[in-house]
Amino acid sequence: MKNLLIIALVFAFSGATGQITKMAQVKDQTFQMNGVQYGQAVEKKTKTFGLTVNYETGELNGVINLIEIDLLNKNIEASPDPEMNALKIRGFLPLNDILYNMNEKQHYTVEMDLIIKEFTVTVLFDFNIAYFKNTQMNFHNVIANAPVNLLDFNIEDLNGFEPQVNVILMFQMLNMQR
Repeated sequence: MKNLLIIALVFAFSGATGQITKMAQVKDQTFQMNGVQYGQAVEKKTKTFGLTVNYETGELNGVINLIEIDLLNKNIEASPDPEMNALKIRGFLPLNDILYNMNEKQHYTVEMDLIIKEFTVTVLFDFNIAYFKNTQMNFHNVIANAPVNLLDFNIEDLNGFEPQVNVILMFQMLNMQR
């Protein structure tokens, strides 16, 4: 009876852990937006954008606080709904191609959705990926960039930004399943 209980617990535990979403580990993430603000070239960066990559589906998600990167005017009252002050990034990477490709350099063009409030704009990102292998770990260094027109999001106050900006995502991705 004791053995039967142990076997049941093992199956229950393995069934519960089987439902956990596997993620590729993302490190050293940076979101950058380059543009012109009040007539001056600017580079706005944040290392806090909650980037995740689903290991099974390749789904990439990130959220950027627009007040933090100075796109939304800091003098306006922040919305009680944090989603209203955020840029969400969503898309799917060809993760199997990326993680199991040991070439030093890879290039992909990937459609990603950028979402501000209720406006979704599909943008083509150029992903340049370098594979690094050393004695401690193997990882992919990812740099993705895309031109974006802020007017597509129907933002009323661009806080001095000219509408054309360049969005850059930078991160390292480790395959934790090997």
